Amino acid sequence: MSDNEGPAKKGGYRVEYASSGRAKCKGPKPCTGTDIPKGALRLGSLVEIRGAANYSWRHWGCASSKLISNMKERLGDVEELDGFDELRDEDKDRIRRAFEEGKVAEADIPPSAGKPAAADAVEGDKPKKKRAPAKKKTETEAEEGGDERPKKAPARKPRVKVSWLSLTRTCSNLIDYRKPSRRRMALNQKRNRRRL
Repeated sequence: MSDNEGPAKKGGYRVEYASSGRAKCKGPKPCTGTDIPKGALRLGSLVEIRGAANYSWRHWGCASSKLISNMKERLGDVEELDGFDELRDEDKDRIRRAFEEGKVAEADIPPSAGKPAAADAVEGDKPKKKRAPAKKKTETEAEEGGDERPKKAPARKPRVKVSWLSLTRTCSNLIDYRKPSRRRMALNQKRNRRRL
């Protein structure tokens, strides 16, 4: 939810300008997870997560025709949309047009939501690699049963043998048993103070 939000209108949808660039788009697949830049027009759908009400944000251009039809059913009029009064006039016109047409204008769709046309053209120019055809057996090999070799088992790495003596030496080098721990040193200091 935005910081400057007053009492929310009924309906569960909100339109506003992004207050920071931290929100991620929850729109359709190619745009999901992209940042919504600060100051961009965004649409929020009210969701309840663990009992707390929050908005799930998407770019205005990522609003689907199904979402707009749901907004029409719930709100009835575009003026009932939460945050609509705070928008600039040109953005209000864009939203009114989308309500009338039932879809967002092509100019409003962000570049992150569009399919990359250039990438498809590049892939179409590249020929796909083909596998080499399997070698055919000659008639003599087929009669003899072929020259089949038995398959070898995959090579295993030899296990390293470690003796207990070498383990204890490395452990004793890591932990010096002759040196008392900090806790033991603190207890010894307390005892020495009592003796004095």
